[in-house]
Amino acid sequence: MLRTSIRAFSTQPRLSTNYGFIGLGLMGQHMARHVYNQLEPSDKLYVYDVDPKHTTQFLTEVTSQTPQNAPLLTPLNSLKDFTTEVDSQLDFIVTMVPEGKHVKSVVSELVGHYKSTGNYDPSIKTTFLDSSTIDIPTSRDVHQLVKSSIPEFDFIDTPVSGGVAGARKGTLSFMLSRETHDDIDPSLTALLSKMGINIFPCGATHGTGLAAKLANNYLLAITNIAAADSFQLAESFGLNLQNYAKLVAVSTGKSWASVDNCPIPGVYPDNNLPSDVNYEGGFITKLTRKDVVLATESAKFNNRFLMLGDIGRHWYDKACEREDIANRDLSVLFEWLGDLKQNEKGDVIDVKRK
Repeated sequence: MLRTSIRAFSTQPRLSTNYGFIGLGLMGQHMARHVYNQLEPSDKLYVYDVDPKHTTQFLTEVTSQTPQNAPLLTPLNSLKDFTTEVDSQLDFIVTMVPEGKHVKSVVSELVGHYKSTGNYDPSIKTTFLDSSTIDIPTSRDVHQLVKSSIPEFDFIDTPVSGGVAGARKGTLSFMLSRETHDDIDPSLTALLSKMGINIFPCGATHGTGLAAKLANNYLLAITNIAAADSFQLAESFGLNLQNYAKLVAVSTGKSWASVDNCPIPGVYPDNNLPSDVNYEGGFITKLTRKDVVLATESAKFNNRFLMLGDIGRHWYDKACEREDIANRDLSVLFEWLGDLKQNEKGDVIDVKRK
């Protein structure tokens, strides 16, 4: 329904929550699905993806699984539709897009449409929640853009941890630029709780949520290399890798990369791990590389030396030179390391790289 002026609704009690979700990719589709499944009868969810196929696929899947909520879901054809083709002004707009430039473009366009159409009520504090993993300076620039354009609106960095599996299960952890739990609005807590099980306030300054995310993903990326290397070492000793993986799971070498995302096929057949499906799905290697780059660049900006930063970045750069590695789950590094051989000069050669 085309709404010409949201201000007409400003005097009415708001007994519902209106959500917008932008980005229905590997992570976003599952996050939006959990919101959809838990909508109250008076709530509304509006979704958009730059690729119409993602939107169509999302609509087909969620409405077939939870048909009773179908009337509460509306697909939109453009960003402008968030300001003109909604029944009432949105309370929250979640973005889950690939890079900082996409976040900046999306939010800038939306703010521009709100300003140009005048279709907003200042008493309804629309909040942008960006769950993308992007660089901190860009996120702070977007935050400043929103606050300077429409002071009543807000933009909060809410990156997540848990990967595609966590998004699918609804067990994500959210990191927010808030000092304490008391500083998080209850309605925001309610929304994030639909998609995850942990909410961590990381600091009062905008960008601290992203800072925590980058530090965590740097740790993930480095331990992922170490886990893959360890399993390759075990294989060179002639060990049974499935037995070794179970040993690691109860030993001091245990990590998320060695257990929850175990790179050895068949160890946890009931967990639907990427290693059991040729390392398809999951958190792909080139996105892991992106996070390593963001972490190392942020460290340089803060004059912080990372002992393994350049080394880790080098090997993820090398891994992503192969498309078959770059576009599969990061646990595929176990397979890739098996393709690396050292020649007589000590140079490391990828025997499968064309």
